[in-house]
Amino acid sequence: MVDPSVVSTVKKYLHTLETQGVNACYAVVYGSQVKGLQNPLSDIDVLVVSPSFDDSLKREHVNLLWRVAARTDSRIEPIPVGRRQYELDDSSAIIEIARREGEIISPA
Repeated sequence: MVDPSVVSTVKKYLHTLETQGVNACYAVVYGSQVKGLQNPLSDIDVLVVSPSFDDSLKREHVNLLWRVAARTDSRIEPIPVGRRQYELDDSSAIIEIARREGEIISPA
């Protein structure tokens, strides 16, 4: 289970992304934060799931995700993932790990 302070940070991050025009359906936190192996220096691995990333992922999207992450909490390491991609892709190891071990965080 993800620490409530991390959940709060990710929700704040998703809200800030929304104000910047990124309509994220949800985020998926995976890695040490979910496994209970985090320490004070651990990053926050996050898939940002949005239909905006399904058709064409642009460098500007990636830059925006990282810029907002740096302003919200520098531990956030975002990866943009399309909604269809998250639901259907069976070729990405990161998506598979996030599906199996991750915790979904809704923006609300």
